Amino acid sequence: MLDFLEYIYGQAHKHIQAIVFNQGNALHRTIMSLYVTIMEQTYNALVLLRAGQHATLDIILRSTLEAYVDLINLCNDPEYLKQMQASFHDQWIKLAAHGVRGGNPFLIKFENSTDASNKLAEHRAELTALGVAPMNIADKFKLAGFEQVYQSVYNSLCNESHNNIRALTLRHFRFDENRNPQLVMFAEPDPDSLNGTLSGFLSSVSDTTHIVHCYFNTKAQPDVEQFREEHTAFIKDFEAKMQADSPRD
Repeated sequence: MLDFLEYIYGQAHKHIQAIVFNQGNALHRTIMSLYVTIMEQTYNALVLLRAGQHATLDIILRSTLEAYVDLINLCNDPEYLKQMQASFHDQWIKLAAHGVRGGNPFLIKFENSTDASNKLAEHRAELTALGVAPMNIADKFKLAGFEQVYQSVYNSLCNESHNNIRALTLRHFRFDENRNPQLVMFAEPDPDSLNGTLSGFLSSVSDTTHIVHCYFNTKAQPDVEQFREEHTAFIKDFEAKMQADSPRD
């Protein structure tokens, strides 16, 4: 699957130059920013994989999946941009409010700063003017039709990112026949787990490439459709092979 992911990434990267968009349009800029984020993160994952490193793949995939969901929602409804803008203002307000309040050495530049206080007031006013509250991550996934992905795949990725005990155990301990634990470092992941991660990057690149080229009606759409069909056929064949190779009772 790694070779195929590399192939799909290469095809997607080759056709980026066919995407023509209005760089002065905030909606277009955000769509493209999300798309190239997905491309960059997938490339970084490929670099790690080719070097035999796996420890941070699912942490990267979590961010990739969030960008995938935002891109779907944004292309389906331009009003979703207000949600992203609301999140921007909300996060800035949280940061600046702590700084203006004082007492945090990491936010010292905000203390006793008229400019910071004015900026804080501006962000609060702009958030109010948007007329929407920032959407939580569960609702974003649901809006994109990814509710079941949120309940399963994304849950596991968050455990990995937050160093949950489940993730730490799977990552750093192996058990012998007597269930005695042995600490490991830089261990290769379970093949099924690795294939799941690769499949996540593969779907993110293939699907968002198709979405973006259709959204901007590029001349590369026939080629994009072709390798998207190749992706569908590959997954079908891969799943059939896995099923055939699985042990039977």
